[in-house]
Amino acid sequence: MFAQDPHLPHDPLAAVTHAAPHDYYRRLAEGPPLRFDAGLDCWVASGTGVKAVLAHPDCRVRPPDQPVPEHLIGTPCGTIFAELVRMNDGARHAAPKRVLMQLLAGIDLVRLHDETARLARDHLPGSAAELNELMFDVPLYAVAQMLGFAAADRPQIACWTRDFVAALSAQADQAVVARAQVAVMGLQDTFSALHPGDRPALRANLIGLLVQTCEATAGLLGNKMLALREDNPEPVPAIHNTRRYAACDFELGGMAIRQGQMILVLLASAGLGFGHGAHRCPGQAVAQTIVAAILSSWTSALQQLTLDWQYRPLPNARIPVFAAGATA
Repeated sequence: MFAQDPHLPHDPLAAVTHAAPHDYYRRLAEGPPLRFDAGLDCWVASGTGVKAVLAHPDCRVRPPDQPVPEHLIGTPCGTIFAELVRMNDGARHAAPKRVLMQLLAGIDLVRLHDETARLARDHLPGSAAELNELMFDVPLYAVAQMLGFAAADRPQIACWTRDFVAALSAQADQAVVARAQVAVMGLQDTFSALHPGDRPALRANLIGLLVQTCEATAGLLGNKMLALREDNPEPVPAIHNTRRYAACDFELGGMAIRQGQMILVLLASAGLGFGHGAHRCPGQAVAQTIVAAILSSWTSALQQLTLDWQYRPLPNARIPVFAAGATA
């Protein structure tokens, strides 16, 4: 798509780490809402097609024949993944989803902001290397605190969560997956000790809150920092795309979608960084509150840093990685 223009990404996945993808997404949004990309061997939804796909009942979060990623089947990570309401469709996940939504709706956002601001002031980045770690860890500390964990437990919880998230990638090697199994068992034991009466499905989804926080909130925080640094009122969203899989043959927008085909849904082309429909991120207000609190606490520290940046080589999330910049 638009390969003739060297200033634009060569495909939707390259756009995630491109320096300036706005024009690319705008052009896609102005084109057909659904098109087949032969290079990626999948359908691509952009613009108005994004909501249409996310709202369609036959567009599922996972392939119909693979509810759990193949490399996690039969592992503790796979057991948790199978319970996550954001990664599964169907009646079995309805009850834990309701409980999770009620929990998030009951969060005192003013209190969360104040507690997160204190956490952030206790963890000020003094270098690019520290910033790269703290933009992941401080949001995780905030959610762990929100869930009731003591300060002494939060660093370990953050470490375990990051190990678990690393294993979700299809490219994760055996060593990464092995660390994740240890991490998941540690998270399960810690949650069980704090909330002994919780059912396994709810416990898995509380762990899922940490998992969702990890990359998504780090990306939201990082992109907000860059937007402020560049005086840009419209920061690039953290999550650029997601995927849906056809549960059966159906027609959408005049296109014939076949069972099992993947649809790459370009959230960034529709301004829907938190998704839409049944799997819209339920923690949007929590994430935005955490990021606002951290930014307000880090303003002075960030002004002291001279930074360069590029983007982590991820297919979905746009997360900056910082390096010390050259001084003027």
